[in-house]
Amino acid sequence: MSVSLVAILAMAGPALAQEYTQAPELDAAVEAGDLAPVAERLPENPYVLTPIESVGTYGGTWRSALKGTYDSGWIRRSVGYEPLVAYDLEWTGVFPNVAEEFEVNDDATEFTFHLRKGHKWSDGEPFTAEDLKFALDLMKSPAYGGRKASGFEWEKMTGEVIDPQTFKITLTEPNGFLLERLASVEGMFIVNAAKHYCGKYFPETDEAANDNAKADGYESWSQAVEQTCFFNFVDEDRPLLFAWRQTTPYDGLNQLIEWERNPYFFKVDTEGQQLPYIDDVQMIQTESVEDIVLKVVAGEIDFSNRHFATVANKPVIYDAQESGGYTLKSTVDARMNNAIFQLNLTHEDENKRKLYNEKDFRAALSLGMDREEIIDVVFAGQGEPYQAAPRPTSALYNEKLATQFTEYDPDRANELLDGLGLTERNADGIRLGYDGEPIRIQLLSPSDQSEFNDVAQLVVEQWKEIGIDLDARNAERSLVYERVQNNSHDMHIWWGDGGLNDALLDPRFYFPFNLESAYAEKWAQHFMKSGSTLAEAPPAEVQKQMDLYLEMTATADKERQKELFGEILDIAADQFYVIGTVLPADGYVVAKSNLGNVPDGQIYTWLYPQPGPMEPAQLYYKK
Repeated sequence: MSVSLVAILAMAGPALAQEYTQAPELDAAVEAGDLAPVAERLPENPYVLTPIESVGTYGGTWRSALKGTYDSGWIRRSVGYEPLVAYDLEWTGVFPNVAEEFEVNDDATEFTFHLRKGHKWSDGEPFTAEDLKFALDLMKSPAYGGRKASGFEWEKMTGEVIDPQTFKITLTEPNGFLLERLASVEGMFIVNAAKHYCGKYFPETDEAANDNAKADGYESWSQAVEQTCFFNFVDEDRPLLFAWRQTTPYDGLNQLIEWERNPYFFKVDTEGQQLPYIDDVQMIQTESVEDIVLKVVAGEIDFSNRHFATVANKPVIYDAQESGGYTLKSTVDARMNNAIFQLNLTHEDENKRKLYNEKDFRAALSLGMDREEIIDVVFAGQGEPYQAAPRPTSALYNEKLATQFTEYDPDRANELLDGLGLTERNADGIRLGYDGEPIRIQLLSPSDQSEFNDVAQLVVEQWKEIGIDLDARNAERSLVYERVQNNSHDMHIWWGDGGLNDALLDPRFYFPFNLESAYAEKWAQHFMKSGSTLAEAPPAEVQKQMDLYLEMTATADKERQKELFGEILDIAADQFYVIGTVLPADGYVVAKSNLGNVPDGQIYTWLYPQPGPMEPAQLYYKK
């Protein structure tokens, strides 16, 4: 697999033999001898970033907000998106980033990454292939008991240091999605664990790893690694490759999480100015979305859409643009649904399992939903009726999967339910199930996602018309997921990831793929080969989808991948596992009016970690 011309241009250093320049705030440290000159801090061949609009100027503080104690997702997507290989702004492919270039063999079993000579961590220590091997060995270690990056088959991966600037990953089986996985948020693990710092927590590099972890306040070396070196940001001393380095720990105690310019950042603009342009980053920690909205309208958020950028909040945020000194930029939502209802097809209760596995039962529930009412009441008239399917603009679009059973037709719904033999009703008009008891479906919606509960309460009334009792309640998210992952739920509700390119990497709603496939946890556990006692072999048609996906993964041919995925979607359309509601309209991001290099129409989803691929290091405040 050759590197494209675009990638070659992206990884080329300044060809004009010009002098590099730095932010004025670093001048005093250089003059005092406390910091090396900028040319010595940069790699020999820095990454040259062409700004979206214009070359910027230095200065200012970027303000955003975090919700609660564990909102690391915003950090990882904003200041923290500097992966080995990255998605470009348009999400057309994967290109070099931390790696200067890469090669992949024809059968996608060998991936070789070439690093930049002279690249340094934020503490000035060399960044080399040894760091990549250390991170991979740690993450794949059977002894590591912390959270592992999802989407990787660790037992099939081996890392090898060819030389200080060359690292090779060898797979025992082909994987045509490895580069995409490394470019996603989860792939950041491989460049986030500096061996010279995190090595103290890994027994293979330090025999005192457990003692070191306990001395630093952790229960074990695994916990220390997870919290410090991979996913969270509780240790402000950890060396990073980001444009800004952390100065305040995100430990639940500090209300303001602060970052300062990384003087060793490896990117420059087309005039040789070391990035980032903005001096500092501040993320204020708050416990409520309402508080974040107040900060937005007061002009205290400079660039963000985290948590608050909903349809319900848009009118007040839109109206306060002038007084708050900000504008709204559109985002293209890659999610394909605002709320997906998932009956538990692997329910422990035999009668409920029998009922929920009737396709006509699920179709009846779908036909009993008045989606136009949901759109008008909850989503301010924005969106259209839609099932859980790739978006109409996607090359993966499947019309049957997207549009079937979306019309509001309670008469047909009642006919389907009668046809299943569910003709008896109690005094309240609720149909009796196969066990002779009223059909009551319990749905716990996460209390931090208010729109889910708003949708569910409308469906409660709509389903009464077809004789189904939906017991919809708000619950704390941890309880909701505990019930789901223990397979003790009747129904789950969540939005629909997997509307664009992310469908290939996260097909959770198209077949039981991972723990987020709440409609079939047992079958998903089987596919994941997790060793869980919940795992259960699926029916033949589901197994066929799983086999097709494994065949997809084993080829690097992108067209063949799409063909195979089309077969998976055809089966999903025939089976109709889950019930979608509304195709999301475009979203928005708030940006200060004088903030430069902010794109309009950036894609928004988790696997493509908006705003990361737009290169936040190029944001600047216009004078």
